[in-house]
Amino acid sequence: MTNLGLACRTLLKTPVVSAVAVVSLALGIGSNAAIFSLFNQVLLRPLPVSHPASLVNLAAPGQKPSSDSCNNAGGCDEVFSHPMFRDLQREQTVFTDLVAHRSFGINVGYRGRTLSGEGMGVSGSYFPTLGLTPAAGRLFGPEVDTPIGGHSVAVLGYDFWQNELAGTPDVIGDALIVNGEPLTVIGVAPDGFRGTTISTRPVLFVPLTMGDMVSGSLKRFDNRTNYWLYLFGRLEPGVSLTQARVRLEPRYQNILSSVEAPLQTNMSDATMARFISKPLPMADGRRGQSSLAEDATAPLLLLFALTGIVILIACANVANLLLARAASRASEMAIRLSVGALHRHLLAQLLTESCLLAFVAGLAGLVVGQWTLRAISWFLPPQASDVLQLSLDPGAVVFTLGLSLVTGLLFGLFPALHNTRSELVSTLKDQAGQAGGARHNWRPNPVSRA
Repeated sequence: MTNLGLACRTLLKTPVVSAVAVVSLALGIGSNAAIFSLFNQVLLRPLPVSHPASLVNLAAPGQKPSSDSCNNAGGCDEVFSHPMFRDLQREQTVFTDLVAHRSFGINVGYRGRTLSGEGMGVSGSYFPTLGLTPAAGRLFGPEVDTPIGGHSVAVLGYDFWQNELAGTPDVIGDALIVNGEPLTVIGVAPDGFRGTTISTRPVLFVPLTMGDMVSGSLKRFDNRTNYWLYLFGRLEPGVSLTQARVRLEPRYQNILSSVEAPLQTNMSDATMARFISKPLPMADGRRGQSSLAEDATAPLLLLFALTGIVILIACANVANLLLARAASRASEMAIRLSVGALHRHLLAQLLTESCLLAFVAGLAGLVVGQWTLRAISWFLPPQASDVLQLSLDPGAVVFTLGLSLVTGLLFGLFPALHNTRSELVSTLKDQAGQAGGARHNWRPNPVSRA
């Protein structure tokens, strides 16, 4: 506390220098905090589900003989047909279960009110595989997978329940009109869960088997040449990602060669060979599935690099300010060293001052970061503003405070070392000796006598 109190008094003695340093650092720290918040949401933050590290996304690259329909959950190389999903779900032994999902546009009518948004059609394995607990009511399970169109139920998204329905529990059991179809509300998804697609915030979740509402055509459920579903699974305990692929890919290729290949027409031998030998890539699914992550990676990395340069420039400017102030404190440091102060104690004191300065700048940077996110929202399309959380989350706050500590050490270390170097004592002695010699050699001018 002694070092901290002395640091406070020292910084208050030079308020202009301290204010300039805080403003310079706050701009750099705040811009980094804003970009990190977006970076964290899109590329780092795992899904708020049970054990997200064991989730795996599946893809189906290669020749597709007929139509495919991809959306913001990923690219066209990641979609499967509904029959293939059922085959893989039945054949696989590496996942606790396999899940299919698909987002779709909806119009919702409830108690005389209407709104539009996005819904998520999910297989009955969706909620059990993710290990979710409802905020109200219950979540559906495998019982909704058959028959097609036989389960007119819906699970509300938590944000929709809170923002549009005031979080009232009596909504359970009520009817919604979704795309003209009546659905009964059976539950509410947990707080913080917004689906497994980063770029979508579902208003509600419905069984994938709700026919035309989700698929656009009942024919899609039986058509092996219609690719429209995104798949993910949860690894069985003790099974690695590599082991899962090695064990499941031959079964996938067997289905291609024995079931799907005979259905294909107008394929050359070379194309057919590629078709039946298609790989089954698997990727880490802890952050869900989304084309946004792939599209945004390069721009976010570029912005992160630019804001990193900004904060380095700010650190260099503040270091120069501290070096300039160090000149006025050279005598103080020399005297303290000459009377027995330890070098490490003075170094700790100066670094405490730098870190305190950076901490204050970090607090101001949180405000700057929030302003920066609001400014960014003005340039984003409405869909992106609705999906992204344009406020600093707890992870961004922790990052900001950590960055403040790093910058405090970064810009404070060189001035501190410069200000506590051992030559200061000899310089002070030389200056004192020169001053003493000058006094010793001084003679008064003789006074002439009249």
